[in-house]
Amino acid sequence: MGLEKRTIKIILIVAAVVLVIGAIIGLLLGLLLPQRYVELEVWPRSEEYNWEQPLIQVRGNDPGSWHIWYRRLNDFLRVYETSIPEDPPRAPCSVHNRRDQHLRSDACDMAMRLWHPCTADDFYGYAMGKPCIFLRLSHIHYWVPEPYNMTMPMSIPPDMPQHIREAMRHRPANQYGDFVWVSCGGEFSADKENIGPIQYIPAEYPPGFPLSRLHTADRIPYSARNMPDQVPGPLIAVHFENPRRGVVINVECRIWTRDILYDPKSRYGRARFELFVE
Repeated sequence: MGLEKRTIKIILIVAAVVLVIGAIIGLLLGLLLPQRYVELEVWPRSEEYNWEQPLIQVRGNDPGSWHIWYRRLNDFLRVYETSIPEDPPRAPCSVHNRRDQHLRSDACDMAMRLWHPCTADDFYGYAMGKPCIFLRLSHIHYWVPEPYNMTMPMSIPPDMPQHIREAMRHRPANQYGDFVWVSCGGEFSADKENIGPIQYIPAEYPPGFPLSRLHTADRIPYSARNMPDQVPGPLIAVHFENPRRGVVINVECRIWTRDILYDPKSRYGRARFELFVE
């Protein structure tokens, strides 16, 4: 009997030690390894990009004020150029492609029509003081999104924007596939009044990232999770059609999935920037 009690005591001590060691290892890994969260990138961005206060300042009648954004978007979109038709086109062609007669293609022309007015031909709207910004997801190799759609029994959040609800109704997941939905708006009450109407581009397609094009954990081999993507991820353009001039507008964009809970203080699946149209 005494031997059995001693054995049980030893087992309990060993189990406790293992738990403590595991907790310490987990804590050390959490401190030493870089934190990775699903990030919603905003483009264009400056070299001094600051997530807390990323300012995009535009003076429509002054090319010198917006040419830097125009050039940065051209450089950003250059990696998306392809002569292989895609449906829908992954991105508009940049100015590099449009200037070279040998690089132009039917696929590029189709992309430019579909992504209007957020194209190099339209100066991405900056010349008119109606800028476009581009959104892209990153740090998604370890993420398996749980999308919202009308075929799932779980309820739709009451604060989900109407444009997403309409997209889910008109393009059911069983026919068009699932999306990581996106919405943008004013961050505070004054911003909601000043931001004006917003259009998501391409306007003919749902306002979200198609899961079929995302390189998430369920769509890539485990060995590729720490490797860069061979094909850039999908984009969404947000066109600000008539932002109030002369005021700084705080803009917040976020993704909508069942597994990511919205937190206005978190960077997880959320982006913010300041828009100032003079």
